[in-house]
Amino acid sequence: MSLRVVAHRGASGSYPENTLASFQAALDVGAEIVEMDVQLSRDGELVVIHDPTLDRTTGGSGRVGEWSLAEIRKLSAGFPDRFGDRFREQRVPTFAEALELVRGRAQVLVEIKPESVADGGDEGIEARTLAAIDAAGMRGGAGVTSFHLGALARCRELSPEVPRVPLFKSGSAAEMVAAARGLGAELALPFKGLLSDELLRLAREAGVGLAAWVVDDPEELRELARFELHGIGTNRPAEMLAAIRSVGATPAADG
Repeated sequence: MSLRVVAHRGASGSYPENTLASFQAALDVGAEIVEMDVQLSRDGELVVIHDPTLDRTTGGSGRVGEWSLAEIRKLSAGFPDRFGDRFREQRVPTFAEALELVRGRAQVLVEIKPESVADGGDEGIEARTLAAIDAAGMRGGAGVTSFHLGALARCRELSPEVPRVPLFKSGSAAEMVAAARGLGAELALPFKGLLSDELLRLAREAGVGLAAWVVDDPEELRELARFELHGIGTNRPAEMLAAIRSVGATPAADG
């Protein structure tokens, strides 16, 4: 079984997360899947940023949805508290820009943030995200993920052929597997601390694969091999890819 490395917000262990620099670094080391987060600006544009506010990673403050795209683009997204001025030229990418960078080089896993989910129908973040994937010609190279199961259900209604990967930070093994099956998902993505023998058993019986987040340590990766993971979200894709190559096979196969 092949274990796939998902670059969590790009190569975010060494670059400011969710920036073009971080995505480029992930591509440079051979990450097969690049994960990114989308939010809506005040004027309904898709921007790539994790938090519902600008404060942590940019030079701005306040909620993302209270700023227009033009206003957001004036800010540095260089994560100054972590990197100082080293990446001050980086900007919050639009989703279209991020897709353009990754297209043809890796697959994309797009996390729809719950804070941006509303009952917007064809104007909601789910529809806009799927439309942007279509516009970029990436219908066959992108999947959507979220903690908001309702958002994933809406994605299934709008574009059933785009894979859906439910995220979990809590819940029983039975609840997680049932949610994945209810969404027609082939893969579930729980926090690594939720992995258990029961979850593996139920997932096997249901035909649902497992992945986990966030794994940055090669030794931890070896310890998790027994759960037959299909993928790991990592902030350090170079290190995890090197760990996999060093044994000449995927950790899952060694388990």
